[in-house]
Amino acid sequence: MEAVETNYPNLASETFSHGKKHYFFDIKKAVNNTHFLLITSSEQFGESQYYRRTIQLWEEELGMFVEALSMVLGQLAYGELSPPDVKMELVKDPKGMKAIAEYERPREKLHALGAGALSNAELLAILLCTGSSELSVLDLCEKIMRSVRNRPEQLLNRTAKDFCKFPGIGVAKAATLMAALELGRRVFIPAERAFNCNPSPKI
Repeated sequence: MEAVETNYPNLASETFSHGKKHYFFDIKKAVNNTHFLLITSSEQFGESQYYRRTIQLWEEELGMFVEALSMVLGQLAYGELSPPDVKMELVKDPKGMKAIAEYERPREKLHALGAGALSNAELLAILLCTGSSELSVLDLCEKIMRSVRNRPEQLLNRTAKDFCKFPGIGVAKAATLMAALELGRRVFIPAERAFNCNPSPKI
């Protein structure tokens, strides 16, 4: 048995098996010198057929992944799990958030795991709430983050006009993003500087 082969070299690997199921954990190096974890599960059917599933996590996501996993395992260890009240809802041709499992939706995920467990796109999705007729809000936000190479600090260089170029973002949503970015920027301004930048009106 071998893990899924890619064009990226393995730097470290671990594997374990349970019955006909095999699990592989590979640290790989991408072409831009960043690293990612490739998790592969492989289940054997017959003598030579395998069904494989993979999850890829980039190095900047690993801390959040470990934190979220620790919280879930902690709930299991201390018996804090309880079945939710499941309400069946018939949805025809689900789109947007309704097409996403409830526990994967950004808002529910934030309440369950904390804001640190969310990706940059998921945090943006909570601000925007809705996408467009062509894109779900998550797809829209992932497109925005790709435009800045998933570097949230680069969003500070964007204007409201820049955001309005994305389908599904109008003046109101652009204003929400600009306000959130400005508030985040002010958090990192020293108190003295913030005070000097906003002097009290003279009487």
